[in-house]
Order: sequence, then C-alpha cells, then structure tokens
Amino acid sequence: MLDVRVYRAAFIPALVALFVVAFSLTDRPAGVSSPLSADAFDGARAYGPSDPPRRDSLRELAAAYPHRRSGSPGDRALAARVAGVFRANGLRVQIGTQHGRTADGPADLETVVGVRPGLSSRRIVVMAHRDALSSPALAELSATAALIELARVFKVRDLSATLVLVSTSGASGGADGGRDFAEKAAGPVDALLVLGDLAGTGVRKPWVVPWSNGGRMAPLGLRRTVERAVRQEVGAQAGGPRAIGQWARRAVPLTVSAQGEPAAAGLPAVLLGVSGERGPASGQPVEQSILQQFGRAALRAATALDTAAADGDGAFASEPEGIVTLRRLLPSWSVRLLMATLLLPALLAAIDAFFRARRRRLPMGRWLAWTAALAVPFALALAWTRLLGLTGAVTAPPAPVLPGTVPLQGTAIAALASVPLLLVLAWLTLRPALVRALGLGRSPTSEGAAAALGLVLSVLVALVWVANPYAAALLLPAAHVWLFAAAPSARGRRSPRVVAVAAGLALPALVAVSYALALGIGPLGLAWLGFLAASGGHVSPAAALSLAAFGGCLAGVVAVARTRRRVAAGTAPDPIVTRGPAGYAGPGSLGGTESALRR
Repeated sequence: MLDVRVYRAAFIPALVALFVVAFSLTDRPAGVSSPLSADAFDGARAYGPSDPPRRDSLRELAAAYPHRRSGSPGDRALAARVAGVFRANGLRVQIGTQHGRTADGPADLETVVGVRPGLSSRRIVVMAHRDALSSPALAELSATAALIELARVFKVRDLSATLVLVSTSGASGGADGGRDFAEKAAGPVDALLVLGDLAGTGVRKPWVVPWSNGGRMAPLGLRRTVERAVRQEVGAQAGGPRAIGQWARRAVPLTVSAQGEPAAAGLPAVLLGVSGERGPASGQPVEQSILQQFGRAALRAATALDTAAADGDGAFASEPEGIVTLRRLLPSWSVRLLMATLLLPALLAAIDAFFRARRRRLPMGRWLAWTAALAVPFALALAWTRLLGLTGAVTAPPAPVLPGTVPLQGTAIAALASVPLLLVLAWLTLRPALVRALGLGRSPTSEGAAAALGLVLSVLVALVWVANPYAAALLLPAAHVWLFAAAPSARGRRSPRVVAVAAGLALPALVAVSYALALGIGPLGLAWLGFLAASGGHVSPAAALSLAAFGGCLAGVVAVARTRRRVAAGTAPDPIVTRGPAGYAGPGSLGGTESALRR
C-alpha cells in the first residue's frame, strides 16, 4: 500500500531545487573571431569552372574519380592524390590503413594526415571524407576540394597552433576512418572542424552540427565560433536546435553525420555543411558561389580557432555543459540536481511500499524475480539484434546511418521482422515457463507485484540518472504515474489506466518524433535506423539492459492493470459501513425518539 504522505513530503526538496535551477542560468560562452580576411580561399580554383577544369578542383576530381565507395580503387587513388597535394604544399604527410566496417561490409580504409607545425603543440584539426555511395557525388566531394584549397592557403600563413588536415574514408557508412583517427590522435586537440557538403544547392539548417554518438557534445564556444564565421561569410544565421532537440540529443546521443564518432571518442568536434546533418541527396547539384561562401567560412573558422589556441591550454576546455534556452545556458549540474529531487518522491514511496509488503510476509523475492522474468523477452530481442550484426546476417555499420545507406530489402526485411517475432515467441513461451518455475500462479493484482514493479522502476531510473540525467528525465513520468497505476488501491474504469500507461511513454515517444523530424524519416525508417544502430553495437550492454528492464516494467504495469480491471468488473459494490446520505434511514434511525422507544 502506497503512503501518499511520504510521496507528498518528498516533493519539498524539488521546490528548493527549482529556485536553484532558476538562479543557475548563465550567459552563453561567446564564440571566437579572427581579424584576418578569408578572401584567400579561391572558390573558382576549388570549383574548377573552366573546360577542362583545373587540376585538383572539384570538377576535375569528380571526373577523375567518379566511383569512390569506401575502400574501392577509386577511393584509394583519390587518397594518393590528396597526399600528393599535401606534400606539394609543405605538409608532413602520414598515411595510415585500418580494417573497418562500411556500408558494403569490411574493407581496408586509408587515412591521409597532413601536419603543418605551428608555434604550439596544441592541434586544430580540419577533416573531410572522400568516399560516397553514389556517383559522381559532387556535393560530397566538395569537402575534399575545400580541404585541398585550405592546404594551399595555409602553406604561406603563420600559425599559433599545429594545423592537421585529415582525409578519411568510411563516413558514408559508419565513419570508421574518423573514429580511428580520433582514437589515435597524437597530442592535445583543441577543436575538430569536419567539412561536409560545402557546395550543394539543397540547403538544410542547421549548418553547424554539434551532435555526438556518445555522452560528450561539442563545446558551445566551438559551435558559436563556427556559427559566427558562417554569419560573416554567408550573411545568414547558421540555425540552431530548440531546447527540446538539445535535450533529446543528450538523452539519446545519436547522429548520422561524420563528426559523431570523433566526438564520441572525446574530441571537440562540429560539422560544417550546407545540407546539415543529413548530408546531400544523391545527385545533388553544386554551385561555385556556395563553395566560395562556405569554403571561406571554413577558412575563417579555422583561423579563429588557431587564434583561440594561442590564448592558453584548451580554448574551450573550461566551458560548462548544458542546454541553451531563451539565449541562456542551463548547466548540466542543475539539470542533474532537478532530476534527482523530482525522482525522490517516487523512489521513497516505492521503497516504503516494498518494505510494507515485506512486513506483511509477502514473497517479495519471488515478485522481484517475476518482474525480471517480464524483462527477459526484451533482453533476448536486443541480444538477437546484436547477434545478427555480429554474424553478418545483416550489414551493420559501426555507427548510426541514414536508413537508405543500407537498403531495407531481401534478407534485411527478414532480419528486421525476426526481432518482433522473437519477442512475441519469447513472451508466449519462455515468460510463462519462468513464472511457473517461480511458483507465482497467483494474480499480479497482489500488493507484492505492485511493490516489486514500483521498486524496480524507481531504482532503474535512479541508475540511469547516475549515467545520464537527461535520459532519466524521459523515464520520470513513468516512475511516478505507473507507481500509482499498479497500486492495489487503484480501482476504476479502463480509461484512467490507459492514460497512465500512455503518460509514462509520452517523453520517449516525443524524442522519437524529434529524431524523425530532424532526419526526415518516417516510422519505418526510424525502426530501421534503431535496428542498424543496435545490430552495429551502438547500443551499449548497459543501455540494452536498461531498455529491457523498462520494457519489463511496462509489461508488468499493463498486466496488473488488465487483471485488476477484470477483478473489479466482477466484484459487487462494497456495502455501506458509515452513515451518510445514502445510508440515512430517516428520523429515529439512531434511536432515542418516541417511535423508536415504542419498538
């Protein structure tokens, strides 16, 4: 039985935390600007408008290397061309080869690194990928053309920090090349600027993408530095996500653009591209004027970052993390504090209910095992998804990719359909066997079932809070409303229980909608994206166990609500045991009147 007094009293710390959060809002870190002009970037030389086009220009490279799938001969030949340009412009060249996973399966990928030493050992990295799934993919190749032009520009410039230009492969199917460079990067890296589509006509904001495939996002100062460079050269705002989009990216770190893997490896990375996170469409036309504007923005941003590196150790290392809202920064520590105090009422009420059930000598160990049995089918489905990727039954990129990167056809459809099928089979066969083995043939309307569900869910949210308070916020409504929806005292019609279950799923569903809108995909594409991420290993074992436990709690609440509804429907109304309007029999019903004395 839940003690509502314990639940209400535990909200007092949350009121104090709200005041602390209100006063924790701070000014956003300012971006860095450079006094140097970016006119040295020659858009015509990088584009190659003449016929025949100038060597090493965008149009010439596209004609020489039209087919550049990851690890292909065309990709390797272009890597050799980039290495030659780097050497010709005085950069110290290193070429590394790693065995990576791509959209076509395993392949050997080459990474070309050109180093231009500066006065400091601190590093500013500019990265572009060469590969493309389609042909000739001019918009994607524009990053490499801009990288070559930057090598020419920086040949004659003095630098405060060491400049590193990197040409990678594999970004079209998982960014293995970028991840490998980030993991092996020598020396401290102040900033990593990833060049995306710089010449395509398909404009899609935001042009500066800071997201990560891990828990660490790009510093806000780095992002605002690149945004300022874009505003100065393009003459328009780069665009930015709303607070709910920022929250979703921190709660469920996932991006399909090339900066995601280096950022997950620990480097402060942002992507600059006219087509935003999704990248250009296949066959996207290009324009010289766009390449000149965004190429100069890249040059101005790199110069500003070099200026910032001269100011001290780590230009953005001491910046606070958080959410930008109303042009102010809400620090992550205040978010963590608020989420802890909002979870406290549900956690204390669940612990109190659990020990009340124990004092009544209910078999709480068995009911906890019953809750775990409900999570087993979900855990098996996630394990099966990962096994499909490990065995090669489905081509599983090493990082999240757009659904069209790996076509959903043939065996891929069968692999995707096998996951819900396995979940249903495990639910219908394995789960009942586990419940019978536990000796729990009784109805889940028992107080023990409700207490076990409430405790498991509250502890689960608390553990998620330790790792990621933004993700814990998505589960907070469930921790509160499902606690009461499963309580033995909760009786009534079906509608309130349906609303309670839906309320617990509202915020996770909102995050899914946010990703679908940001990436321009529908429900099936979102499911395929999640399947590829899970089969490729992007979902960690801890995250998979948390998802399975949450699924088990959801199934338990639904089972309790359905069973209790059937019990309530077949139960007669409780007899009236107190006096009131419905039980009043008129004058004399309590005795002491003349009519009563005559009886």
